[in-house]
Amino acid sequence: MPQRPCLVLTRPRPESARFADQARQAGWRGEIIIAPLLEIVLHPLQEGDFADARTLVVTSQHAVSALVQATDRRDWVIWAVGPRTAEVARDAGFLHVHQSGGDAKALLADLAQSPPPAPVVHVRGHHVAADIAAALQAQGQEARSVVGYEQVSCRPSVAACAWLRAGGDVVVPVFSPRSARLLAQAVQDCGAGATRLHLVGISAAAIDAVGQMPTASRHVAASPDAASVCAALMSVQQTLEP
Repeated sequence: MPQRPCLVLTRPRPESARFADQARQAGWRGEIIIAPLLEIVLHPLQEGDFADARTLVVTSQHAVSALVQATDRRDWVIWAVGPRTAEVARDAGFLHVHQSGGDAKALLADLAQSPPPAPVVHVRGHHVAADIAAALQAQGQEARSVVGYEQVSCRPSVAACAWLRAGGDVVVPVFSPRSARLLAQAVQDCGAGATRLHLVGISAAAIDAVGQMPTASRHVAASPDAASVCAALMSVQQTLEP
């Protein structure tokens, strides 16, 4: 009997586990391998690093975790990049949370349309796809950034390498340009053999970052959020199921 496609998740383990549950609920029937290519290490932020801010911009849930570790205050205006980050901020007790459309482009458009109280501080990771503070400065806003966490690369797991070498169809969601580049390196290190790789990107930029890596298909989610990536996965599954 033909083998069902395997879903390989390369985000940090907590996000991968949550997305695995989301995929199962949506109807993913094949095996799921959690094989993080990144892990998150929080920086020892102090409240003084951002105490002068009137608005905090957070572009991932890890930024919220860094804030929670650094301060008990919850009275800042918070601008979150998308629904998941906004949910985490509200769950952490922040009182004034605004939610954008899921990526830096939508966030900057919202901040341009409704300029937030300044100064604005972007709490970010060491690696970013877009420099929010610089873009806000270019719009004439008082803004700067602080690094709240590090995204540390990991070697691909034995299980992930085994699937990449085994042949068949492997589906990999890609959530950022950096994770795409790490995936391309992992495929090169493991050797994909006869495996047919199908990528589902949260954005065109994420897909493009894999470069010339051989793939059987590439897909971009309808909107830059996990729910849309999951919906695209289901469409890919329908084309691959025996």
